[in-house]
Amino acid sequence: MRSYVFVSIIFILGLLLRFVNLSSVPPSLSHDEAAIGYNAYSIVETGKDEYGNPFPMLFRSFDDYKLPGYIYVTAFSMSIFGINEFAVRFPSAFFGSLTVLVMYFVVKEFLKTFRREEADSWGKYLPLIAMFMLSISPWHINFSRAGFEANASFFFMAMTLYFLFLSRRSVWFLVLAAAFSIVSVYFYYTARIVLPIILITFLAINRKIYLRNIKALTVSAIVGALLIIPILPFMFSTGLSRVNQVSIFNDKSLTNPYSEAILRHDGRLDSRIIYNRRVALFQQFSDNYLKNFAPDFYFTSGLISMGPLYIWEIPFFILGILVVTRLRTKYKWVFLVWFLSVPVLGGLTVQQPNALRTLPNVLPAALFTSVGLVYFISILKNRKIMKAAAFGIVLIAAFFFIRFLYLYFDYNLYVDSKKWGDGHKQMVSYVASVEKNYDKIYITGEFWRPYAYLLFYSKYDPVKYQENGSRFEYDKYIFADADWDRRDRLLLSDANLSDLVIKRTLFILSENDYKSQKNFIDAEKRNYSINVVEQIDGIYNRNVFYAVGLE
Repeated sequence: MRSYVFVSIIFILGLLLRFVNLSSVPPSLSHDEAAIGYNAYSIVETGKDEYGNPFPMLFRSFDDYKLPGYIYVTAFSMSIFGINEFAVRFPSAFFGSLTVLVMYFVVKEFLKTFRREEADSWGKYLPLIAMFMLSISPWHINFSRAGFEANASFFFMAMTLYFLFLSRRSVWFLVLAAAFSIVSVYFYYTARIVLPIILITFLAINRKIYLRNIKALTVSAIVGALLIIPILPFMFSTGLSRVNQVSIFNDKSLTNPYSEAILRHDGRLDSRIIYNRRVALFQQFSDNYLKNFAPDFYFTSGLISMGPLYIWEIPFFILGILVVTRLRTKYKWVFLVWFLSVPVLGGLTVQQPNALRTLPNVLPAALFTSVGLVYFISILKNRKIMKAAAFGIVLIAAFFFIRFLYLYFDYNLYVDSKKWGDGHKQMVSYVASVEKNYDKIYITGEFWRPYAYLLFYSKYDPVKYQENGSRFEYDKYIFADADWDRRDRLLLSDANLSDLVIKRTLFILSENDYKSQKNFIDAEKRNYSINVVEQIDGIYNRNVFYAVGLE
């Protein structure tokens, strides 16, 4: 009974860390969150996405084709909370909080596979410590407080693992494991790589049990097949759009020099072997994969201003891995295989290391640190030394936890606000207040996609947008593409503002676009054709827009 009191306290702590000031920290919705929010709103109002497709299995937003899971649960959230930041982030914070609870039960089941002497000597506190480590994890808190599909997917992956452990006692729990594993696929791509490997690992460990229950295996396979059928046609075609955008296989800067080297040697056999692009891709994969295990990534730089794990965890994390590898339970391989397989997706994609794509590794990481902690305390035979060591660890951990809170809820709001799109909400509010004065309104993107923000924050009628809108323009609005995806549309840093000047026109310029047009704006101000030049700041003054209005 006492253990469940502690479980409740830790769960409440996890809730608070994930829900307090959820709407305002991070300081703004990202453009992906805004797009998720508007598509969810469109589903609630019309049963269609922004392109007018009824209840799609992939959402075309930004042409990167988002998986449907998070958008549909956000639609449910919006039906309760309305169209606002909290509704967009609620599913992630909710699933993140539940994952903290699931962690306790997963580790509790793992503990039941220990030898009795291991469980009795140091393992009895392991489930609570592991749950606590996940509840205060910077890695998990960071991605639970924004609308990240990966975080929701991770919850269903953790549930899959829990039911796989329960299948040791009743093989019929495999049905639930199959169901949760397929649901996770509807949220994020990492599950497609990790869960098949984990399922195979469990099948190998429990093959004698499972082979005696072919009926349960068959039902589980049927349930999994039925659940995956709706999305299966898209998984290896349109659904790979976003993966292809970031895949190393599409990185021409990597393979072109090898092709050129082969041409320099007239295509000789030795050059085709030595300069084979597959060798280059394998080398890049290996480099990317190993980056996701780098100590600096884990402990100092993987997130904005610190690592995904606390720096004080280093000795216990390492000790925990060593202890886990020496455990006599064969189920240790589940966590070791999980830990090694998660970065495979990172190996196949650019921009590595990547804390988001490797988020599921927070589960084995929390376990390893917890094992190292409880094992270290247990081997201190002298009771006074044991208490002193535990007190010292608590003090150090408390300092770094409090430091994380200051960094996350204060420091990062200023340092990272531009990356979160701070200023877009204020820009939409300004435009709404003056739009009646203008016939045309140009809005530049620079990095983010402004049309998603305007649709979301203005609560633009989805029916009207489906009939006449696009991400390039609707009504009186014309949008620039982000500079990483121009598609030959308007980007004012590459055009002359003078070419676009007509009466009753408003330009909402990013800071760089404003600077590129500053000479023309100053000249026109002297000629009185420009009657408004106004700066629009975000909350933390990091993402600045300039309103330039013409008579």
